Amino acid sequence: MPNPNKNKHFNDEALRINRTLKRENDALSEIVDEFEDFLLNYDVEEFHTEIVDKIKDMIIKVRSRDGK
Repeated sequence: MPNPNKNKHFNDEALRINRTLKRENDALSEIVDEFEDFLLNYDVEEFHTEIVDKIKDMIIKVRSRDGK
């Protein structure tokens, strides 16, 4: 006979994981949008070091979410 409490726990855990993944996905989507905007509005007259620094900042932002 199936254990209804075990199924409920499994479903609750699956919902918790899905919510966590959605939050992470939404946050990363915002970063991707910001990066796309940056690339689309790239000004060729801008100093290259500023561009590299901006990209590094974006990478650090993504990595900090992963705990790296």
